[in-house]
Amino acid sequence: MAKIHLLDNDTINKIAAGEVIENPKSIVKELIENSIDAEADEIIVEIKKGGKGLIRISDNGKGIDKNEIEEAFKRHCTSKIKSSDDLNYLFTLGFRGEALASIAAVSHVNVISRTNNDTYGIKLEIKGGEVIVKEDIGCPVGTTITVTELFYNVPARKKFLKSDASESSHINEIVTSLALSKENISFKYINNSNVAFKTPKTNNFINTISSLYDKELYNSLLNVNYKNDIIEITGYTTNLNYYRGNRKHQLIFVNGRYIKHKRINYFIEAAYNTLLPKNKYPACFLKLEVEPALIDVNVHPAKTELRFQNEELILNEVKKSIYKALNSANIIKEIKKETFHEKSKKTNVNNSIFDNKSVENTLHINYDDLNNIDNIKFTEVNYKVDNDIKNKNIFEEAIEDSIKKDENYKTLEDNCISEGEGDTQIYLSTKDKDNKKQQILIEENIIEKIPELSIIGVIMDTYIICENKTKKEMYMIDQHAAHERINYEKFLYQFQNSEILKQELIVPEVINLSYEDFSIAADNENIFENLGISFEKFGINAILISNIPVIFSNTNIKELFYTILDSIKGISKSNIQIDKIIKNACVQSVKSGDKLHTLEIKKLIENLRNTDNPYTCPHGRPVIIKMSKYEIERMFERIQS
Repeated sequence: MAKIHLLDNDTINKIAAGEVIENPKSIVKELIENSIDAEADEIIVEIKKGGKGLIRISDNGKGIDKNEIEEAFKRHCTSKIKSSDDLNYLFTLGFRGEALASIAAVSHVNVISRTNNDTYGIKLEIKGGEVIVKEDIGCPVGTTITVTELFYNVPARKKFLKSDASESSHINEIVTSLALSKENISFKYINNSNVAFKTPKTNNFINTISSLYDKELYNSLLNVNYKNDIIEITGYTTNLNYYRGNRKHQLIFVNGRYIKHKRINYFIEAAYNTLLPKNKYPACFLKLEVEPALIDVNVHPAKTELRFQNEELILNEVKKSIYKALNSANIIKEIKKETFHEKSKKTNVNNSIFDNKSVENTLHINYDDLNNIDNIKFTEVNYKVDNDIKNKNIFEEAIEDSIKKDENYKTLEDNCISEGEGDTQIYLSTKDKDNKKQQILIEENIIEKIPELSIIGVIMDTYIICENKTKKEMYMIDQHAAHERINYEKFLYQFQNSEILKQELIVPEVINLSYEDFSIAADNENIFENLGISFEKFGINAILISNIPVIFSNTNIKELFYTILDSIKGISKSNIQIDKIIKNACVQSVKSGDKLHTLEIKKLIENLRNTDNPYTCPHGRPVIIKMSKYEIERMFERIQS
């Protein structure tokens, strides 16, 4: 058995540093919190190479007394508490006295500080925990700490740092969060010599939010103002017109401290129950004020987690505050429907089998949309026959009659097979059929997975009821899951073969982003490009989208962009899973509750029969369920088992 012995101070400090300082983000967080505790109202944050090249935090706070500056970099030295009793009444963000010592133990630190009582400031240089320079220096009141050569003496930790872009993204997130925590402090954030953002010094929380996030989010905010004997909750949450694909836009602050608390997130979302689409989350910025004695922040080295006394009570109060905000305003979701005429202006059709014409003043329809029926994000339309709104059967019959009369359609149908999606379908002449022989054989094999079905109807605007009369079987098809599967396989096939069909937008889409979102999008522009979305930088924190995949030509472009962006967030480039991103993008398919016409249903089933896996959606949910006549009769007790 090995002999028990006391570790040397150098090893102790490096172990302690490993607990407190995980990455550049940890350093930025700890230093900014020190600036806040020093009562600064102006803080400048500068980083280079994701914090691996440089981290510099400057503030105009109280400064560090020159006689105490060396003590500040020793373990467990702090001015914020004197005994364990003070932990019950914490009003500062820091309190352990570990951060500065941990940072100095694994990097090269340069400190310049001056208090209001001193004529000159003090400069201190520390490397690996050892002071190498201490001298007087002229400087303004406040403190500037510069950190370089991070983990130079802990190579095991250094090699596990992520890419510059990934580390930068984490720092962006924490700086944004801390800026939101203190709206009375002006934050200036500089990333690789470029000013990323600057927040105003204000008394109004919403002004800080507006300086950090896009106009669309800002315009969707609802005020949260809730108070009782236990807790006060203020801030903002979004209405039903704004949501994201993850919870990164849900920021919670307790007594001015930014925290992460999954259960609070769940209770926030519970207030939106059934109001938002599945797997979509609201944005919110909530500030909770509770008695310090009712919380414990000393549960995690990063101090981003805490425990509440009477947690269930606190969580339910959070839910009530959101519910009250949602019910204090008109939150009816705004849906802007495009007419066929408007959509035709955006659509670039190649080799369409239809001419753009109407049916002699009785039926007004754009045939580009009919040709794109296999990809159309099905939208109800109004159609006029003899100046009266007629039922769908008349609409369908008119289309079918018009198609039958179209000579060009007959010629192409007799001599060609089609390939591709939507607005860029490609029609192959008969002589090209041999080149597609193998593909056709595969399709014939796939078709056997689902037999020919007769459509009976649709229930709940979600489930298509079909019958196989030959085998006396009933089928139920989830229209959303089916369309997800179809779009997923088409999109994945195009991506794998570098054949994503793009559609150029006649009117490019401008999307204003927060700095964090803009930074992630810019760093991953090649991923968007490979997925068929082309964009360029357009002013400050904005992009201009010029191309989108044809398969999503009838999709809300902003929603598609944000879905892909949210899928990329938090993942290093080396671990990007394109398959997962495509799965999430295909959520843009026809939704449950969308009313489909008979022709649309037929096309949907036909495309489903040609997929590799018609049985489940990309996320594993069932697409189609079969019931035999025997099983149905058993349910009605016609047959006794």
